[in-house]
Amino acid sequence: MNKKMLLSVLIIAFVGVAAVGTWANYVVTAESTGNTLTAGELGIELNRPLQRAFAVNGIIPDSKEQIEYKFLCFFEDEYFVNVRNTGNIPGQLFISSTETSAPQSLADNVKIYYSTNPSDPNPKEITGTPVDTGVVLNGGAFRPIYFWYSYKNVDSSIQNAEMGKTLNVNMKFELRNPETSESTIPGA
Repeated sequence: MNKKMLLSVLIIAFVGVAAVGTWANYVVTAESTGNTLTAGELGIELNRPLQRAFAVNGIIPDSKEQIEYKFLCFFEDEYFVNVRNTGNIPGQLFISSTETSAPQSLADNVKIYYSTNPSDPNPKEITGTPVDTGVVLNGGAFRPIYFWYSYKNVDSSIQNAEMGKTLNVNMKFELRNPETSESTIPGA
């Protein structure tokens, strides 16, 4: 009896396997061709009023009690630069500056500041290390950045040596992909 049952089970299994093996398998395919991936672009453009650099004559030291933020005017009462992302991907805006003077004390005592708010009571200092402004510009977008300076009041013998001297300021604006913290400015 066990042999008959075993034989019956084997026959049923064989028929099942044979039935599965005889089913038709249909396969349909389609191709999508000509697909491309193009790297995005970051570009930067600075629009200053009348394309002028700022030039302030006759700066004087702040009061001894507090810092006085004074506007850096590019033309009459306009103290901003419009920074535009001319690329097609978002870019995070960083700013840095280099100040040089003879004597060096003038560069040490005069500080440059920026803000995205024209009436900011506490703008942020710009240093030689790129500062993240917190501004992300999408492709084609622009943002005005406003500027101030302060002149630290120190010993009169130092400031007497600074009288009539010129401070040269070079500001660098950098757009970075928001996913990276790598600087494209050499040495930064």
